[in-house]
Amino acid sequence: MKMVGLQDVSDELIAGLRADYPSGTCAETATAHALRERFSAFGIEAARAGARLEEAMSAGVAALQDLFDRTGGQGGDPATALAAGTALAALSSAYHEAMAAKEGESGGAEAPLPWLAALHRINRSATADLNLSDRLATAVRVLADTTSADACGILLYDDVTDTLALRAAVGLNPAAVGALTLHPGTSIAGCAAASRQVIAAPDARQHPAYLPIPATGQDVYASQISVPMVLRRGSQPEVLVGVINLFTLQRREFSDDEISFLQTVAGELAIGIENARLYSRTDARLQRKIHELGTMQRVSHTIASTLDLDDVLRLIAEQAVVLFNVEAASIFRFSGRDEDASRPTISYRVGRSRDVVDEPGRDEVIREVMQTGAARAVDMEYVDGSGRLFCLPLRSAREPFGALCLRMAPGTELPEDELGLLQAFSDAATVAIENATLYEDTRRALEVASALLQEMHHRVRNNLQTVAALLSIQLRHNENAPWASHLREAISRVQAIAAVHDLLSDERRLGGTTVDVIARHAADEAYGTLIPPGLSVTFDIPSTDVRVHSKQATILALLINELVANAVKHGFANRTTGKVSIHAREDQGYTVVEIANDGEAIPGDFDPSSGTHGLGMRIIHRLVTADLHGDFHIGPTEGGSIAVLRFPIVHESRDSTAGNPALAVA
Repeated sequence: MKMVGLQDVSDELIAGLRADYPSGTCAETATAHALRERFSAFGIEAARAGARLEEAMSAGVAALQDLFDRTGGQGGDPATALAAGTALAALSSAYHEAMAAKEGESGGAEAPLPWLAALHRINRSATADLNLSDRLATAVRVLADTTSADACGILLYDDVTDTLALRAAVGLNPAAVGALTLHPGTSIAGCAAASRQVIAAPDARQHPAYLPIPATGQDVYASQISVPMVLRRGSQPEVLVGVINLFTLQRREFSDDEISFLQTVAGELAIGIENARLYSRTDARLQRKIHELGTMQRVSHTIASTLDLDDVLRLIAEQAVVLFNVEAASIFRFSGRDEDASRPTISYRVGRSRDVVDEPGRDEVIREVMQTGAARAVDMEYVDGSGRLFCLPLRSAREPFGALCLRMAPGTELPEDELGLLQAFSDAATVAIENATLYEDTRRALEVASALLQEMHHRVRNNLQTVAALLSIQLRHNENAPWASHLREAISRVQAIAAVHDLLSDERRLGGTTVDVIARHAADEAYGTLIPPGLSVTFDIPSTDVRVHSKQATILALLINELVANAVKHGFANRTTGKVSIHAREDQGYTVVEIANDGEAIPGDFDPSSGTHGLGMRIIHRLVTADLHGDFHIGPTEGGSIAVLRFPIVHESRDSTAGNPALAVA
């Protein structure tokens, strides 16, 4: 019921302050009358509720904190400190007057204003600075001055070593700070820590737990009080943070109020020290992680900067030596497919070479690491001394590649953080090796495929030229036969296709070539085969950057051959000269090829898709629509006729067979 009553009056205090000082006002510049009145009334109500002074002070500090948070008060500002001191002084004075009236006493107790100021200074140092050493130095000075003690020291507890270490002191030997350690249970301070209870010893030397400690100089003091700093977290076990020690030269018995004040200070310090420790650990861990991430980013970028496998292995070994500060690093691989039968060989090494005494034993460790995928650290004997070998696997999703071995000084153990960093480095190295290996495999496969494709084009060209030669022999023996013109056209078609395969047998043109190159080869073949004696035909074929895929190149050569044959047969009939122009351009994802001649114009109502025309026109229409998936138009012009071929562009980097089997490479 006591705490419930105090909570009620605390809420009333905060509500009243919010009404007197709304958000945005400056509390320290406003009248202090309302502030004193509010805290005086709160002190009286807290005493009536039966609350202890330290409980009332803690609630008052919380109310001030709410006030300063809303009005912008700063802990280091003198005006803010004055306002806080005024308020807490009013609270203390009213509390004691109310307690005196409650107990029927005519006199008042000594006003603990210095205690309140001390608590404020300690709390202010806690919020203004998270540096633990500065905070403890402030605390010992303030406590010694406030309690009129001749010496004060603070010991902090380390749960790892189970020791108390002197971290700050005033009135004691400065050389003992950072050097003196005690175990809980030894000396008065140690017993207070072990029991989590205050031990007040007016006659310190007579206390059963007294232990002379000449190094601190505390043996000259008559009285001692040790107050444990304990962190309480609800239902969780108490956590010992340290001990506050106060010493006086004259015998002194500390009052209950003084002990309560020291317990309040100990509780505040425990919270502040724990926060400072957490901040220090978090900041150090964060800085270390930032450094590790930066290092890994640089290392990953370095080893991924090349796709040459030898360079990748060299960079991995070099970066491992720099990153983990080891004597040497080597990358081992098996020389054959049978890992059990073959011995690992060094693919790359950085650092001084040392001869191993038990080389088969080392090879067995490396073999085990590569087969199991688990890292191992073993002591290794070398001819010139001992060392420690740390091996970790380099393996991808497809297969194990090898092992990275780091040689370190004897007895070296990698901490957990470095083990995690080493694993991340291993993963990055494995990815770089995998990329370099895939690149090498792909490059070799591409070289083989290119050679095979070149050979295929070469053989097809030879076969087609043989066919054309046989047909030409037949033609020479039957020049005047009624079917000679048809045979001549067939020879021209075969030679046009052979010319394209001759082009594509060049490795620079495996994926395709430009329209003008195809047109010139087709025109050359047509000129030698289709143009009869007495007719002179000139070709206008300007250079162009328009490229066509290898399969489109073969079809385009046939189309140009057919259109040139059509011009010679129909447009240039009964003429001695003629001109053929071939131009190419790109238009919104399509290749457009225009073949024009200055011969007799084709009729305006000519329909190439009607199916009533000759074989050549049917071939043209079929090739354009079915194979190239394009459009074909032919019609008259002012100076002759023009044929327009329009078909979609197929990029060399794209799989031409996707969704379009007709464009598959032959």
